[in-house]
Amino acid sequence: MKQLLSFLATPNVRRIAGITSLLVAVAIAILSLVPGRTLPDVHLSDKAEHAIAYMVLSGLICLWLGRERIMRGTILAVGYGVVLEIAQALAGTGRTPSLLDGAANLLGACIGAALAWLALAIARAR
Repeated sequence: MKQLLSFLATPNVRRIAGITSLLVAVAIAILSLVPGRTLPDVHLSDKAEHAIAYMVLSGLICLWLGRERIMRGTILAVGYGVVLEIAQALAGTGRTPSLLDGAANLLGACIGAALAWLALAIARAR
């Protein structure tokens, strides 16, 4: 397990995490801005979907930026969520912004950042 976590701290994995975080951000934007009736039903609560999406996004951003910049990565993910919530109001797709969605985004981003920090801390202690 330590070898796998050590692998996460390598420069190539960090680059891949950066690229993947951009792809995840694009996917979140698309899913956030299309009309709600066109979204597939995944049998999860809306808040769980938000938390999972932002956990993945924040975790990837934090892996990319490294352990020393965990707070920046978390703020970036949360800020992105805020921008998308505002964009929902402006997009005219029938989607509405929600403080509870924002709270779920924040919770997910914090969990993702904590997991990334833990993985990078263990990798560093090898």
